[in-house]
Amino acid sequence: MKGLSLSLILLAVWLPFPRAVASSTIEPTAKFAYSGNTGWIDFRPSTGDGVVFSDSILSGYAYAANFGWITLGDGTPTNGYAYSNTTASDCGVNHDGIGNLSGYAYAANIGWISFSWTTFNDANRPRVNLFTGEFLGYAYAANIGWIALGGTLSTDQMVFIDIDTDGISDAWERQNFGLLTTANATTDDDGDGQSDLQEFIANTNPSKKSSVLAIIDYVEKLPDLDQATIEFTGGPGRIHTVEESINLIKWTTLFTLDPQQGDFSYRNDYGHSPGPKRFFRVAASLPLQP
Repeated sequence: MKGLSLSLILLAVWLPFPRAVASSTIEPTAKFAYSGNTGWIDFRPSTGDGVVFSDSILSGYAYAANFGWITLGDGTPTNGYAYSNTTASDCGVNHDGIGNLSGYAYAANIGWISFSWTTFNDANRPRVNLFTGEFLGYAYAANIGWIALGGTLSTDQMVFIDIDTDGISDAWERQNFGLLTTANATTDDDGDGQSDLQEFIANTNPSKKSSVLAIIDYVEKLPDLDQATIEFTGGPGRIHTVEESINLIKWTTLFTLDPQQGDFSYRNDYGHSPGPKRFFRVAASLPLQP
């Protein structure tokens, strides 16, 4: 039989981040990449110089005792959200918002370090686990070879820069609207009933009505009424939590889903306490927040 109802909440914690983030997000106790030919590379040589991981780019510096400083990017891509890597003044490492890294770092003594390669399989591509903050895969420099990112390198935060303090990441606004003046907490570009702020938190497409965070199916399993099949849709790169309640006051977490790659429809069975009525909701939250 069909269950009782669907409710939706969107959760996030916001701080007004400035354009230039002074503090490195790299964990002080997990701050090293490794090259077999040159040794350890420190992604947090100091709090101010270290690498900053954001929802669209990396910026700041790493340091290797054997060949010096590496710049991951200056934090000011020309288009406001991604380095073009076509000019010397607009180069750096990009993040696609769902963990995948691309682009180029640069060290004066060894040249370019590529995060944009396709030689190995997906397991070795450079990326960040948005649930744990761990860097994974490899970067490559022609003069020193492979640089292992996994095992000893993690970020404890993903920064969302928000100059206009409307609660929406500037990079996300520029990617979806081109400007920072179009979207805010009350606008709804596609008229789907979810504000552009809610679309950002869920990372759904603000210009496509069918792209929403929503429970789309719920079926209670007989005869014990203690298990339900729940299906919901959402956007990539967010943590999703399914909760239940019998009174719409007290909510209990049934399941937390790691950030997904790409828009998705997720369907699964969930055990719950038996009872005559049941309410469910799905919440999307930003990953790697302090």
